[in-house]
Amino acid sequence: MRKTLIIAGSIILVAIIFFVAKSFQVNAPGASPDNQMPVQNSVSSENSFIPSSENIAKNNPVSNGFVSLLDRASERIIKKPFGIFATPENSPVQPENFHGYHTGTDFEIFPEELNAGVPAKAVCTGKLLMKKMATGYGGVAVQSCSANNQQMTVVYGHLKLASISANTGDDITAGDTLGILGKAYSTETDGERKHLHLGFHKGAAINILGYVQNKSELSGWLDPCQYVCQ
Repeated sequence: MRKTLIIAGSIILVAIIFFVAKSFQVNAPGASPDNQMPVQNSVSSENSFIPSSENIAKNNPVSNGFVSLLDRASERIIKKPFGIFATPENSPVQPENFHGYHTGTDFEIFPEELNAGVPAKAVCTGKLLMKKMATGYGGVAVQSCSANNQQMTVVYGHLKLASISANTGDDITAGDTLGILGKAYSTETDGERKHLHLGFHKGAAINILGYVQNKSELSGWLDPCQYVCQ
C-alpha cells in the first residue's frame, strides 16, 4: 500500500512539473508555439531601420516641394559642407582661393563625370531671378523659392552659363534641368574644380556670397542639406 502511494505521488509530481514547464514556455518572451525555435521579436523603434544617405538621395524626393539636385547627392558632400571654415592653409581643397565660412554646400563630381555633361536639377519651384558670370563661380544662377512660409533664394554656382536655357523671370519646376556643371578649371567655373555650389539665402534679396567672414553671418543662410539631403 505504501509503495503504491509513493508511485502515485511520483506520477502526480511529474505531471505537475510538466504542466508548469509547458505554461512557462508558452508565456516566455520570444517563445514560439509547437516547440519551434523562438523567433526574434521585431524592433519597432526609430532605430530599427535607418536608411542610408545613398538610398535617401536616390529614391526619395525631399519634403516641402524640394528635390535632390544631383543623383547620389549625399555621397558627393566630401569636401565643403555648409558652414565649414576654410583658409588656404586648412582647406580640404588645394590650392584654395577663398577664406571664410562657407555659405553653401559643395556637391562634388564622381571621377567618371569629369569629362561628361552633368545636369543639375532645380531643387524647388520658383522663378529664375538671375543668371550671369560672376567672380568665384563662373556661371551662376539664382532662383526664388519658399519653404514653410519662409522665402529664400537658391544659388547654383559653377554652371556652364550657356547651358541654362531658362530666361530671367521664367518659372522653373522642381526637378527640371537647370543647366550642366561647368568644365573643370575653365572660365565656366572661374578656374575652380568641377562641382556644384548650392546656397540657400534667407529672404527675397539676391546674395551670391560663397563665404562670410564672421560666423554670425551664417544666420542669414540655411543649410541646403536640411532640404535636399534628407
